[in-house]
Amino acid sequence: MAVRKPLPVQKNNDSTLVSWLAGTVVVLVGVLIVGGYWMQQQRIDQSALSQQADVYDAYQQYTRSNAAARAAEKPPAVSEAQETRKYLLGHPAVTPGSGFDKPGVQATGKTIVKAIDQAKGL
Repeated sequence: MAVRKPLPVQKNNDSTLVSWLAGTVVVLVGVLIVGGYWMQQQRIDQSALSQQADVYDAYQQYTRSNAAARAAEKPPAVSEAQETRKYLLGHPAVTPGSGFDKPGVQATGKTIVKAIDQAKGL
């Protein structure tokens, strides 16, 4: 008869089980630490983005209110130049030429037209 070899006896070693559990616990703790760090970084990034958005909104509101205020009030030089232009274009003796928009031409023209009208007694 053939002699059978006995199967190797598997030891139910508690140290293997403890090692496996310890390794699993170490891995889980590592995952929790990395996950917690990542979550904190996400919160920091989100708060920074929120703060930037608040600053940008305040900037937008400030520039809109200032732009509206600036648009409402014209500088006196601009309104005076518009009055001079209307006066000259409305006068029958004035025919605008190619240099009509050059600096100083309209103001000088208004002075001349007023002097001529005054001399004529108009």
